Amino acid sequence: MKFSDILLVTDCDGTLLREDKSVSDADLAAIAEWKAQGGKFTIATGRSLPTAAFLLDLLPLDLPVILYNGAMLYDPIQRRPLWTAEIPPAAHAAVEKAMERFSTEMGVEVLTPEGLYAVRVTPMIEEHLGGLVQVPYRRADLEKVRSMRWLKVMFALPEEKMDALRTFLESLDAPGVRFVRSEKFYFEMLPAMASKGAALSALCARCGISLSRTVAIGDCDNDLEMLEVAGAGYAVANAYPSVRALAGRTTCSNEEGAVAAVIGELLAGPEAVFSKND
Repeated sequence: MKFSDILLVTDCDGTLLREDKSVSDADLAAIAEWKAQGGKFTIATGRSLPTAAFLLDLLPLDLPVILYNGAMLYDPIQRRPLWTAEIPPAAHAAVEKAMERFSTEMGVEVLTPEGLYAVRVTPMIEEHLGGLVQVPYRRADLEKVRSMRWLKVMFALPEEKMDALRTFLESLDAPGVRFVRSEKFYFEMLPAMASKGAALSALCARCGISLSRTVAIGDCDNDLEMLEVAGAGYAVANAYPSVRALAGRTTCSNEEGAVAAVIGELLAGPEAVFSKND
């Protein structure tokens, strides 16, 4: 099996990125070596275009990248979206109803192709925005962003209230959307057709890569569809139990160089990585 036939795709936060939102020298060196040996590499992240910009500059990316948890496929060379999926305007009302139901305790961000808007700022939202690297964002009430193109909405709530939020949003039967947990305190509304799995399938079809020869690395529920369609999957050690169960293989944590560890296994012998699926 040739390295040039294999695409390695990794989530970013909690996987490639360390807790301080940096990429380790070990991971950067391993990615460079993987590509030098002919391997293909890209990222699949829930981050928006503005919040992923530093990664597009830092990483050696020459294939499309998956942003907004699958709502955008983006060309990092020509710096342009290849396609986007949008939340139908009819579903915008669900955000307003959720804001009413959970009052001021719930933070809300609306993400568009051009920017990030903090619609309701709470301590959790401030912490989230403070952890992003040099990212401009705007504060705006819901009315100001209602007419924009929404690629995703992020809700921030204490972990113990996530199930209540999911139940409430799903009870609204909002048209053309789906809901996914992206981190411990964050829950997202996405276009119904948007997922990392669907975007990975589209990426492979566009680039002539066999989906069966993809290796995906993830940590959270928004990575499940990607791990399901990939030829082989890895969960980082600190991943959700659901992700570890689906991936079938567990590597070290994001703090310990998870991406470098997976690349090491691939370079040592890709047949062993794909053996569980062949």
